[in-house]
Formats: sequence, structure tokens, C-alpha cells
Amino acid sequence: MSTLPTTDDRLKKRVPRITVYPNLVTQKKFWLQLYNIDECVFTVHLYSLNGEQVYKHFLNHTDFHSTHTVQLPWYIPRGIYKVAIRYGDNHYVQPIVID
Repeated sequence: MSTLPTTDDRLKKRVPRITVYPNLVTQKKFWLQLYNIDECVFTVHLYSLNGEQVYKHFLNHTDFHSTHTVQLPWYIPRGIYKVAIRYGDNHYVQPIVID
């Protein structure tokens, strides 16, 4: 006999997920989708390929699931960058291309 997991069991096994899109950034903006993450403040860093931080932004995440728009300054040139997202003791890194 099998039993279905209760809602409490499923919530305990929730996996945090961060999605950054699009990978090819146009109009100097991209979006962050945050899933299964408790309320906290996120720090979004943008690094050039030589490791220089060229942008830093704070996001106040107040819902379990949310989407945030990150508008980059006009002076950031085209190129390949790394987006680093930090919250609490966690971090996420993804390359993006700015057109």
C-alpha cells in the first residue's frame, strides 16, 4: 500500500530555483525569477570576464515566488559577463551576453 506525500512533506523538500533570462540581454535589462525562496534581500553582481565588478544591485524578495526586472546602467558596454546572485549563505552564477 502506498501513500501520497502530505503537503507538509512536499514543502520540506522544496528546491530553491533561480532563473536569469534572457541570456542575450537587449535594452540593458534582464529578469530574475525566484522560486521556493524565503523572504530575503538578494545582491545582484555583474562581473566582467577579467573579474571586475561593474554593477551591484539589491533586490528585496518578499514572496515565495517572484520575478524581478534588473535594469542595467547605460554605460555598461556590450560583451560577455557573469551574473552572481547572493542571498544568505547561497549564491548562483550564470554567464550572460549584453548586446
